[in-house]
Amino acid sequence: MEILKGTALSKYLLDKYTRNPKGWNFTIGPAKKDNFFDALVSSPEENWQLKIDSIFKPNPAVLGAQTEPLTKRPLALPEHFPTYGYRKLDPEIVLKVLREQEENQEESFGSLEKLIASLEPTAPAPGASYAQGPFVFTNQKFLGLSENQRKLDDRLSSELRGLLREKYIGYG
Repeated sequence: MEILKGTALSKYLLDKYTRNPKGWNFTIGPAKKDNFFDALVSSPEENWQLKIDSIFKPNPAVLGAQTEPLTKRPLALPEHFPTYGYRKLDPEIVLKVLREQEENQEESFGSLEKLIASLEPTAPAPGASYAQGPFVFTNQKFLGLSENQRKLDDRLSSELRGLLREKYIGYG
């Protein structure tokens, strides 16, 4: 099982997304150990298990490998919940919605949510404006990992610790 890291992983997943932007999900939560974060990225064709050192910095260290689907979803999301993706936004419409927010905060969030939910995921292109997400954040640890996924989780943790030791001399 090949482990990809950093920009190689990002490029691979973006290339796959660009070919088929529909039906993606991105769920992230705390790891069982090591104070890292676990992420599950799924598309209609593949599933990826990621290990992330931090969600609190702009360029975290990330490792990931392709895996089988979880036997139990991390969260039960409503059926109408939008899938992950890039949604092209018209800046004029977004400004209108934000101006409405100043006037009536309760209804404007609903307007923004409806606007984003009404848009289909698309492949991003340079020079356009997009909303990216939703990223599903949970404080639950991922359950329902198979034996192979648990082994992969341990391997990703070990590799990420090694990567951080190389980068930061004094790291644990």
